[in-house]
Amino acid sequence: MRNVLRAALIALAGTLPAFSAEDLIYRLPTENDALFRNADEDFYMYCERWVDGKLTKPYQAGTYGYTRTPIKAHNGTQVFTQLHEGIDIKPVRRDAEGEPLDEVHPVAPGVVAYVCDNAGASNYGKYVVIAHNTPEGTIYSLYAHLKTTTCETGQQVTYGDTIGILGYTGKGIPNNVRAHCHLELCLMVHSEFYKFGPAANKHGLFHGHNLIGFNAADALLACKDGRAFSIEAYFATLEEHYRVRVPRVEGMDILERHPFLYKGDWSRETPALEIAFTAAGLPIAIYPSATETTTPTVTRCKPMPVVQKHCTSGRINGNSKTAHLTASGKTFISRFLWKEAPQQAPAPPEAP
Repeated sequence: MRNVLRAALIALAGTLPAFSAEDLIYRLPTENDALFRNADEDFYMYCERWVDGKLTKPYQAGTYGYTRTPIKAHNGTQVFTQLHEGIDIKPVRRDAEGEPLDEVHPVAPGVVAYVCDNAGASNYGKYVVIAHNTPEGTIYSLYAHLKTTTCETGQQVTYGDTIGILGYTGKGIPNNVRAHCHLELCLMVHSEFYKFGPAANKHGLFHGHNLIGFNAADALLACKDGRAFSIEAYFATLEEHYRVRVPRVEGMDILERHPFLYKGDWSRETPALEIAFTAAGLPIAIYPSATETTTPTVTRCKPMPVVQKHCTSGRINGNSKTAHLTASGKTFISRFLWKEAPQQAPAPPEAP
């Protein structure tokens, strides 16, 4: 029998507005439009980082990707090792005390899938997740570090609706100086994540480990002039960092939700699959493989000037020739393949 939260997700999908491909247009979530004016320093909120013993405050640390915690590679180049899975958008308006006033809006029409009003329950602080039905499967947008939320789970929202006020709740933002809206556009790893995720999971399907982000700025810029945005076409432009061969899983959850990821004929059965990932861990393609395997195995990995753990969020280690999954990497891959509840699965979390 399916869990009540699984049923709730299915019911939620049924309430999502239908879109045609030409309707899939993302818009800016706040009044800050500097991204569209090529004024990145005015759009992204800086993050402090130490470089060569000096404290810097680059706006680039508020962009998507490996943008924080630099180390020196063996060839003398600087490599950033901490992944920032979203983009941090500066406030445009503040009151006399420096409190941000910017309203936060959905980037596209959808349904509010989750609202966390407990600032201490997550590194995201107070955050909202919205589900967006698209021709290529449901995409989720996440808005974090909110000062307040003004929406409810199950509420249909669209452009211009206010879902919260930009803020500075959550880890690493001690005051209003660096207040910002952390925006992510994400795929969901597994629609039954609450059954096998971390035991301390307070957020069910909308725990950060179950949402893998791609660069929201790319989507926003692609839609700047009202053009449609295709997830499949966009993923085809992304760079593959590593591949993992896994046993073929019938009814693979992410493929049921995003069939475009599979690059083959599913009816022609093969004993294994190979999942291609970006360095950030975003699955961008899944290929058939004729090579049998009983355990997930790295089959290719992009050469880097540092060991792989520094550029894969610790999921891969070694160099490009000796690349292998770490313990956290094995856990990460297992979430895509999971089929049955473990014997002592954690109880589904109660609604916050």
